Amino acid sequence: MKRVSRKTRETEVTAVFDSEKLEIETGVKFLDHMLETISTHSGFNIEVKATGDDKHHLIEDVAICLGKSISEFDKKGIERFGSAIVPMDEAVAICGIDFSGRGTLVFEGEIKDGEIRAEDFLHFFDTLCRNSGLNVYLAVRGRNSHHMMESAFKAFAIALKQALSKTGRDFKSAKGVLD
Repeated sequence: MKRVSRKTRETEVTAVFDSEKLEIETGVKFLDHMLETISTHSGFNIEVKATGDDKHHLIEDVAICLGKSISEFDKKGIERFGSAIVPMDEAVAICGIDFSGRGTLVFEGEIKDGEIRAEDFLHFFDTLCRNSGLNVYLAVRGRNSHHMMESAFKAFAIALKQALSKTGRDFKSAKGVLD
């Protein structure tokens, strides 16, 4: 559990992954709901306090801080890989995660603007991956942008729970390290 803070001219953010408490305040209701969704379905408490001048900068800096906090998670003995398929009404999301230390997002699907802009949704996941070291494949299909985005966050959370579950004592890598 590492507290990561970031203060710029545009935002002020503090985030903790695997916190002792669940507490989320960003001023963006949909983002708060999605972060709570990650916490609920991953089983890890998230603490995020954020203020900012606009949604784009706020979402980006929350992803930076949360990603850096996730990167500090002890990888020794974790399952490393996780996957999930989550249907939500007419939408479905598929997510695969490798906590390799080499953060990359591969996204398939088309999302339209909803409570947050589609580009901010994608930017959140891309920024989170680059800062956490998570390699994420995320595919989303559907018609309703809210359902598509929420199913993506849920699939991500379930896959994350699997990837971070402790199943051994060593690193799951032929190299003997994860980076």
